[in-house]
Amino acid sequence: MKTLKSISLGVVSLLFLTMGLVSCSNDDEDYVFPSLLSEFADISTDADGRFDYLLTDEGKKLEIVNSTEIEVEGVTPDTVYRTLSRYELMDGGVRLYSLQAIPLLYPKPQNAFPEGGETDPLTLQSLWRGGDYLNMIVQVKAQNGKHVFYVVEDSLTTSPTGGRTLFLRLCHDAGDDVQAYTQKAYFSIPLSPYASSMSSGDVIVMDIPTETGWQRWTREF
Repeated sequence: MKTLKSISLGVVSLLFLTMGLVSCSNDDEDYVFPSLLSEFADISTDADGRFDYLLTDEGKKLEIVNSTEIEVEGVTPDTVYRTLSRYELMDGGVRLYSLQAIPLLYPKPQNAFPEGGETDPLTLQSLWRGGDYLNMIVQVKAQNGKHVFYVVEDSLTTSPTGGRTLFLRLCHDAGDDVQAYTQKAYFSIPLSPYASSMSSGDVIVMDIPTETGWQRWTREF
C-alpha cells in the first residue's frame, strides 16, 4: 500500500524536468509547443522509487510515460507525493514536464501548536475542494525569510438537523521577513481524516488572517 507524503521543501522547492531545449534555428520554425496542463495532483512512486502514475483530483490514474527520464534524489519507493504538476496528455498516459512540492497541512487542535495562533496577514487567491483535499493558493509579502503555515481545527459541530460544520483556521508566521514583494504559496489540506465523520452536504469553514483582520470562507465538504 502506498503512503501519502509531502515532498520536503527543504530538499525540493521547485523541480524542473528538462525534456529537451528548442533551438531557434530555421529547422524549428514549424515546431509546435505541446499543450500542457498545470494542476494539483498526486504522483506515486513504484518499488524502485520512480514516478509511475499521476493521480488527478478527479480520480483519474494516468501512467507517466517518461518515468525513466526522471531522476530525483531522496524519493521514497511506494509513496504518493502531493504536487503541482505540469504535464502533457499522451496516448496511454502523460508526459511530465515539471512538478512543484505542495505541503500537506493536517489540521490539529490549538494545543498542538505551542507557538500559538500566528496571524501575520496574507491574501487568499483560491480555495477549492479537489478529490480528498481542500486546496489553497495564497499570496504573501516576502523577501527571502522563512514563513511558517499551519491549520488549526477549532471545532467540528453538528446542527439540529444532523449537518456537520468543520471550523478551520489558517495561521501564518512571517517571522522577521521583510514585506518586499508578493509571492505565492500552495497548500493542500487532507480531508481523509474526516471521511468517517463528514459527508456530502456538510460544510468546511476556513478563517484566514488578512490586512483587515480575519476573513471567513466556506466550501462544501
